[in-house]
Amino acid sequence: MTSQLRNGLKGQPLRDAPEDKTLPMCWKGSKAFKSVADARNFFKPLALSFGNSKKVQFQIPPEAYLIISNLGNVCLGILNGSQVGLGNVNLIGDISMLDKMMVYDNERQQIGWAPANCSRPPKK
Repeated sequence: MTSQLRNGLKGQPLRDAPEDKTLPMCWKGSKAFKSVADARNFFKPLALSFGNSKKVQFQIPPEAYLIISNLGNVCLGILNGSQVGLGNVNLIGDISMLDKMMVYDNERQQIGWAPANCSRPPKK
């Protein structure tokens, strides 16, 4: 996933920011970013697949996987498990779950999600 993300950034006015220790992957622009909206056009939506199934994908727009660091850099909010001692597991942060309703199927031991406007309380 990270190599695809890096390839998508080729030709963009962003450079790696290894001095930013906020997260393992951060980039700096020509000037400090103030919000994800300033950086979102440099990035494409991600589609994460689970297991061997290509039918089940988690679509994530840039706003749901990027954060802006205190240094004004844009950082990837998904951790590569092999880089943080978790082995072959990617860690999806809470920012990726914003405005998602989680669905639990205990009988089939599955989880799912659906887009939701979580800024409003649910209708009764």
